[in-house]
Amino acid sequence: MDDYRSIEVEIAKRHNASAKGTRKSLGDFLLNDDIKKPVNVKSNNLAKNNYSPNIISAKRLIKWMQQDGNELYFIFVDYNKNPNGLQIVKDSGLIAIEHISWDCLTIEAQGWGVIQMPRPLKVDLNQDKKAFFKGMRAAYEKYMAKETRKMELIREMIKDF
Repeated sequence: MDDYRSIEVEIAKRHNASAKGTRKSLGDFLLNDDIKKPVNVKSNNLAKNNYSPNIISAKRLIKWMQQDGNELYFIFVDYNKNPNGLQIVKDSGLIAIEHISWDCLTIEAQGWGVIQMPRPLKVDLNQDKKAFFKGMRAAYEKYMAKETRKMELIREMIKDF
């Protein structure tokens, strides 16, 4: 079993759930078996440099959260790997998506944009969904400006073809 999958199984057990998610599902397990409350486990091997890990597709997040009653949670796990197996050093506990601050997130180019975490996790329990999506809009504006500049450079590069 892959490291990330082993961690998902362990974290799901801690929440009295089964890790039934697949690579394509929104969450790695469901909170209280409620299909509207998926939990996504993000693992980080402390022995490696994990630069800007992907959190979720921006488009997928928007489509999910636009549906009435849908929620999304994350658990961030730091672990070490040793000869005896995996050792979970720290887990963030359950964090609702709207409580993750945009101070630690960005949107980068992959398809419609992917939310990445290039800075240490910052949780804001006072941030509601409206404020989260306002921050997402600002991040998307930055993303679109970068993509526009990139397209202009490509257009210039190929103008004589």
